[in-house]
Amino acid sequence: MSTATGNCKCSYTVGLVGLSAFGFLLSLYTSYVELRAEQDRSYQALCDISERISCTKVFTSSYGRGFGIAGKVFGEASALNVPNGFYGIFYYFLVAACSFSDHLRIARLNSYLILLSNGLSLYLAYLLYFVLEDLCIVCVTTYAVNLISLILALQKIQVLVREEQVMRAINVAKKIK
Repeated sequence: MSTATGNCKCSYTVGLVGLSAFGFLLSLYTSYVELRAEQDRSYQALCDISERISCTKVFTSSYGRGFGIAGKVFGEASALNVPNGFYGIFYYFLVAACSFSDHLRIARLNSYLILLSNGLSLYLAYLLYFVLEDLCIVCVTTYAVNLISLILALQKIQVLVREEQVMRAINVAKKIK
């Protein structure tokens, strides 16, 4: 492994972990706002700028729990029908943990998780814009975190694949000698 490859992998790891930490904090904030708004209907979060730019409106909508799906499928009282932020807390922790690995299989698993979150982001963005007709700054920031994470995860995989190919070529060359 060359120093350049090691530095590159490290940069992608640091980027993914940093983005995961930021996503984790956004998810904590999302959960806090939703739970606080459920207790106090007059609560206004910092991200509530106007009637059309309101994260509280989005978080407390039917789509703010279980992505608007768990309650319909498993019932409103289901343990899976929790605020979306709770899923985010778990997800970003998992992505950060997987990001520390330089094993190709784990990096691929991480990229699949991140790809899934981007698909979910598209679904939620559709709901945000077309169904709820709102702009949620926290939500859009989360979508950006997910997209940038996907780019970094795919770049890390490219580096790991190249490194694996080089190691195979070195092993083949050693066998030939």
